[in-house]
Amino acid sequence: MVAAQLDAVDAGAMPILLNTLPVDAEIPVSALANASILVLEVSPGYPASLERLSAVRDLYPRLPVIAAVRDANLPLVRTLLKQGVRDVVGLPLPHAELVEMLKEISAELQAELSSEVQQGQLVTIMKSIGGVGATTVATHLASELAARNTGRGVCVFDLDLQFGDAASYLGLSNQLSIADLLEAGSRIDGELLRSVVTTTPQGLNVIAAPADMMPIEAVNADQILRIIDLARQEFDFVVIDLPTNWTNWALSLVARSTAIFLIVELSVASLRQAKRQLQLLDNQGIRGDHVNIVANRVEKRLFRTIDLESAAQALGHPVELSIHNDYPLVRAAHDQGVLIQQIRAKSKIVGDIANFLPRLGVEA
Repeated sequence: MVAAQLDAVDAGAMPILLNTLPVDAEIPVSALANASILVLEVSPGYPASLERLSAVRDLYPRLPVIAAVRDANLPLVRTLLKQGVRDVVGLPLPHAELVEMLKEISAELQAELSSEVQQGQLVTIMKSIGGVGATTVATHLASELAARNTGRGVCVFDLDLQFGDAASYLGLSNQLSIADLLEAGSRIDGELLRSVVTTTPQGLNVIAAPADMMPIEAVNADQILRIIDLARQEFDFVVIDLPTNWTNWALSLVARSTAIFLIVELSVASLRQAKRQLQLLDNQGIRGDHVNIVANRVEKRLFRTIDLESAAQALGHPVELSIHNDYPLVRAAHDQGVLIQQIRAKSKIVGDIANFLPRLGVEA
């Protein structure tokens, strides 16, 4: 690496970060989240090295990857190119060749950036355990955003592909769903995306979960990331309701999110799973003020085993947002397929969710 004189590379004033890892070590998301180009050494004699390349391609399909290989033969180069790497460079790194590659890819990225529409915010709703009320939060937060948006609109994606109920909670009957976008492949564009959308009377755009269960691990990661990237070009806010189970594509979406809301209950089971998820995010370099813990169904009573302060201590993370408990009201809204405020305009739940808005740059 020193012989390659990386510190002397001039590719449009592109800063270069050198990260040394064992051949079988995962690359931290924090090292990739802000990367424009990745130069990754690949050791074909170690299966873990090739698996690491595949993992990077799954998590960051749009990140240009240059594979650095010692004594690469033609069959290996072809294999790497089929896996989606942008180019292959030999080791030791040839300075002049590397500079030209970086300049060429950098120019392509600048051209793509100048032609892209400004992307809307990606807001992710995560659940600590099933049944914690995340879908209710997702639909009502998205509705609050839609009520205040005067631009390109708001769209909520129900990505709980097996148990998603967002559409039914909003009283929508959908003929089309996210499954139609997943099956569209490279044919997907803005027009097709909007043809799958169902809009509520309040102006919220919804893309429903499939009518039939589908295995979440069978979803093409590149395709679902392509769908969400396209949605961010079409809408000012894209709110996604994630499944409980983790997949590579779900982790990729969380890593791209501008705001994350993890929904918990004040119970041992919910907080235990929430802490595990926070640790997973932290291991991937996903941390900061945009990660918000929301305590749902909070009752104000004198003798309570777990309060907000205890929850924060257990999680090692602030719990600054909470939602009052009014389960009968929520159940009535779900059964009627309407928003809570259509039953009770001054509900505390609606006010609590509106308190999320300043974290998205919107007035409550």
